[in-house]
Amino acid sequence: MAVKLQRPILVGGIGLSLLLWLLDSVQHSVAEFGGTTMLGIMAASLGVWLLKRPKSLPPQKPTIIPSPTKETAEEAIATLTTTIDKLVLEVEGINKSEKVSNNISQLRQKVVTLTQELERQELNIVITGNQGVGKTALTEILKSDWISKNQPKIEVTDITWQSEWITKNENFQVNPLSPYDLILFVITGDLIDSEFQALSKLTTFGQRFILIWNKQDLYLPEQKPQIIEKIKETLSTINSEENLVGIYARPNSIKVRKYQQDGSIQESIEQPLPEIFGLTEKLNQILEQEKEKLVWATTTRKAEIVRLETKNILNQIRKERAIPVIEQYQWIAAATAFANPVPALDLLATAAINAQLIVDLSAIYEQKISLEKGKQVAGTMAELMLKLGLVELSTKTLTTILKSNSLTFVAGGGIEAVSAAYLTRVAGMSLVEYFATQTDSNSVNVEKLGKIIQSVFSKTQENYFLKSFVTEVISHVLLQEEKLEVFSTTVE
Repeated sequence: MAVKLQRPILVGGIGLSLLLWLLDSVQHSVAEFGGTTMLGIMAASLGVWLLKRPKSLPPQKPTIIPSPTKETAEEAIATLTTTIDKLVLEVEGINKSEKVSNNISQLRQKVVTLTQELERQELNIVITGNQGVGKTALTEILKSDWISKNQPKIEVTDITWQSEWITKNENFQVNPLSPYDLILFVITGDLIDSEFQALSKLTTFGQRFILIWNKQDLYLPEQKPQIIEKIKETLSTINSEENLVGIYARPNSIKVRKYQQDGSIQESIEQPLPEIFGLTEKLNQILEQEKEKLVWATTTRKAEIVRLETKNILNQIRKERAIPVIEQYQWIAAATAFANPVPALDLLATAAINAQLIVDLSAIYEQKISLEKGKQVAGTMAELMLKLGLVELSTKTLTTILKSNSLTFVAGGGIEAVSAAYLTRVAGMSLVEYFATQTDSNSVNVEKLGKIIQSVFSKTQENYFLKSFVTEVISHVLLQEEKLEVFSTTVE
């Protein structure tokens, strides 16, 4: 299907002044970061770091969020409602599917449920930790000896901790532990780094926990105070040293020798009783003093989780709207580069087109970037693509595919056309991912944008995609050329 080129300024040379501005911007940035200068900066920075760095760096304290309040939870629910309203407005005027309609209804119902949960009396406790720390045994003991006798409105379950929850997930608040009011994190000795990182993340997202040192009977009496002191010292970096409790959930059986009156010795194996008094005392204290706060904090987290769920649906709909826009601009880029094949300027042509592409995509994602700001972002993306070596790599790959392509597209401007279309595609899809998580349109997070561009570039380097893309670009450009020839002949 032919695309109407509604902005002739983008086609008839891409705007000479814009190209000159961009060329000057890119060359200036590359010159600034020349090899000698960069080595000098790196050497100076390394020297300063070596001179100033301390012998041992103390753990960095995480951001501790304020104590949860009912108002905070209500604000989170209100923010969720606003996001759902945006989703409703987004789908108005389009043929929304039954699935989208059902999703909106379910999201509305979740708002009602969360509002009701602000007065919830039941609490949910989760016991977690690495494998083999005694989670199951502790769960059984709490259910039989504490909940059944004293706390009928408590639910306890156990889940094995997964380290990827903090290493592979930026939105750590979205994990299987988020819906629980209180976390009992079980260890069997000194804290290892992954366990400490887990507790730090939980603290950062306002999730209340008790750190339980189980299986203390495996240590000698003189070792226990040293381990406790070390754990508390580590916990102090996240203001949680008071949350440590020691227990014996299932002590090892011991051999008992009894001397009989006749002088003989009778041996037997006895199973010591569990010792969790310190834990139940701590639990009773928390439930008495912090029950409402636990509910409010959980409701706040749940509202944020549903908000992210809503945002994902919204972003998917916006992405569906954005892809045709990206395709339109990649055809513009291909047609322009084919008509004006100047070696090594495909990036410039792409960046010039991207300025308007950025404006159009930002409107879809409610970022409202001006054309002048779009030019700045386009320049930034051009610099990133150059520094990351994506232009050279993509050109080599596409050239190889072109040479082996069944259509044998060897006409002048062919490589430039395909390269321009490809770079526009990468830029557009990168912007879609960037805008999906960006809230501030006044500044560009260059580091984040660079990572996204690299990721999108890697995804599109798959051979089957590139071959299909090259064929599609060639067919489209040839079709446009044939139409232009027919039109020209008719006019004559």
